[in-house]
Amino acid sequence: MAWQLHYTSAESGPTGRAGFQFVAETPGLPAALRDLASPHLTYRPPPDAPLAPDAEQIRAMPVCLSYEPGLLARCVYLGQDYSGRYGNFLGHALVLAEQDLVGLRPIEFWDAPCWADRPEPPGTALPELTELVPGNAVDPVDPESLGGWLAAGGPEAYTRLGWLLESVRRALARGHGRLVLVAEDVTDVVRWIAVISFSLPWATAARLSFATYSADPASARQSIVGTTPDVWLPADIDATVVRLNEPPPPVRTGRFAGTAVGFWRRVDLDGLDALGELDGADPETAAALIALCRGDTTVGEEEQAGLVPLVAAGLPEWAWRLLGQRAGLLGHTLAAAIAEHGPPVAADPCAARCAAMAMRDPALPVPERRMRAPYLAALTTAAGDALATAQAPLGVVAVLRVAAEYGLRLDSGEVEQAAADVVRPGAGDLAEAIRRTPVEWRESFLTGVVTGLEQAPPELRGRLLTPDVSALLADRDWQAAPRTGALVLRLEVGAGRRNRTEATIELLAVTPEEFSREREETLHALWRAQPTAAECTRLIEALGPEMDTSPQLSDLPARAFMTGGLTGAEVVDLAEKVRDGLSGYPADDAEATLIVARLPEAPTPVEAARAVDALTELTREGHPDLMPMTRDAAAKALAGKDPRFRTTVVKSVSEEARRWLVTAWLAARRNRDQQIALLEIAIRLRMAGVVLPRLDEWARSQVKNWSMFGSVEAHFKRDAELAAGLRELAGRSRRRIFGRGGG
Repeated sequence: MAWQLHYTSAESGPTGRAGFQFVAETPGLPAALRDLASPHLTYRPPPDAPLAPDAEQIRAMPVCLSYEPGLLARCVYLGQDYSGRYGNFLGHALVLAEQDLVGLRPIEFWDAPCWADRPEPPGTALPELTELVPGNAVDPVDPESLGGWLAAGGPEAYTRLGWLLESVRRALARGHGRLVLVAEDVTDVVRWIAVISFSLPWATAARLSFATYSADPASARQSIVGTTPDVWLPADIDATVVRLNEPPPPVRTGRFAGTAVGFWRRVDLDGLDALGELDGADPETAAALIALCRGDTTVGEEEQAGLVPLVAAGLPEWAWRLLGQRAGLLGHTLAAAIAEHGPPVAADPCAARCAAMAMRDPALPVPERRMRAPYLAALTTAAGDALATAQAPLGVVAVLRVAAEYGLRLDSGEVEQAAADVVRPGAGDLAEAIRRTPVEWRESFLTGVVTGLEQAPPELRGRLLTPDVSALLADRDWQAAPRTGALVLRLEVGAGRRNRTEATIELLAVTPEEFSREREETLHALWRAQPTAAECTRLIEALGPEMDTSPQLSDLPARAFMTGGLTGAEVVDLAEKVRDGLSGYPADDAEATLIVARLPEAPTPVEAARAVDALTELTREGHPDLMPMTRDAAAKALAGKDPRFRTTVVKSVSEEARRWLVTAWLAARRNRDQQIALLEIAIRLRMAGVVLPRLDEWARSQVKNWSMFGSVEAHFKRDAELAAGLRELAGRSRRRIFGRGGG
């Protein structure tokens, strides 16, 4: 429904006064709407028009059809008023309701039948217009007629159209700016406004204000204003002035202008209608959408991203259908928006497009939309192709994420092979790939990764198996991948996440004989730090004789004995387990350790001597570090016995045992009492006819010292044999040095 108003000069208006005034209107018109219409109800003839025109000249005066949202106004020149003065005109305004122009461009009312050419008598009640009918009789502005008119203008007309559309688009984008069209015939201005209006989406055209003629375009407020060449235009006018009688300048147009010009050039009315249906879209966005719907491959990611709000607001059915058909041209952002907001005809293919892209780019999200069977089948085929061409672990995982989301049936063997194939230099973050693998595909993926690691050269395996990756693989069965398993166990122990004893037990369970080198290298790394008796005890309990198969493990008991100082309950317990459970030199080392541990409790010198001889035999070819340690420990244990006991032991043992025992006693640090005890042993051995050169030489050196001799002499005076032996050992050299005794 539209209200009407007539404005003209009257001798006596509705209020009884003379002059320009509203003379007729629709009853009930709110007063505020008169104020809305007033600025648009003004008219001056062109400057070159006759001052007293005749009827024909009056009819030739330019008609001003003006529009701004909510108001259409038409001003026509009438010539003389009631008093005979020239300058009278009729201003006819339509105050529009919100829905009055839906689907129509305001310029279509150029010669509409609703317009009056003469004012109604003052006080006339004008009817409400319940239906607005556009005009198309005298000067048609329908698209078909305009298409013919442009074609008649030749290439120059299309160049001008591109310039005008680009100028209007920029003004709309900035929110300010005006266009002044200068022409001899106002009909040309009308046609250009019409072409521009039909090129724009309807909602945009409905916001575009215009006036087909103004004698003062510099102060006019419409976005597009027509005028005649005789009207003065200031040099600093804030508008783009287009003189329609001059050739258009070359201008670089955007997508909208180029698209619309192409539609007009081909008289593609369907294309123009499509632009017109995209309500709420700015012209560039609308043109980009049309281009995509028509299969244009030049619509890039940035333009597509601009379409997302339009998609979210809803599109015509034809646009959804065509976008679904062109899903292969869409980037992920736009395709995801269509998958979320569109009907199945568009959403299903676009969701499939997003899923296919996510298979190639692990950074892209996987849409959650359910798809129909044909798209799932195509997606399954695409997943197989993506697996076969994946270049990195995350690339395989990207496919598996999509497969998990949509329940795609993939061959687990192909998944394993794909995962194995991407274990290569530059594989990327393997730990991140494992963490992102869906639960339902993790086993297949890990199996493939482990296979790839097992087949990789050692240096590559070492680079890819980081502590993070190791932590994610730690609980696997390594029977089929012993090299990888050995490295994982080593890393887990190094990171403190696994006990090295349990890791060793597991290592021996998964490394067959042909991998003995890798196993020994791993064991060497695991047991670089000295083992404890408790650790070795656990190994023997778990492995038993299997420890004999590894040189590294065979050495562990001896190292544990040394760590425990060859004494203590744990060491003795370990030595007994080794002696009873192992063979070869580990058992010999254990027996030697047990001899040392029990030697202090030997009840008789004979039993002690027997133990020393046994120790000598056991340590003759034993552990290079343990052998001297056990002999020194045995010598130290016997050093606590009285000299008679020790003398009997020395006399009873083998020559080899005597040498290392005496050597150990001589090398030890001794206090004065211990020195006297050792000297007593030397004397008793001489008296028994057992002369050990190093011990004898040491004893002679001791008795040359007067202080030492005196102490020993006093110590031995109660034992006649020892005293005699001391004197015999000292001999004449002592009397010459100290001047005592007979000659």
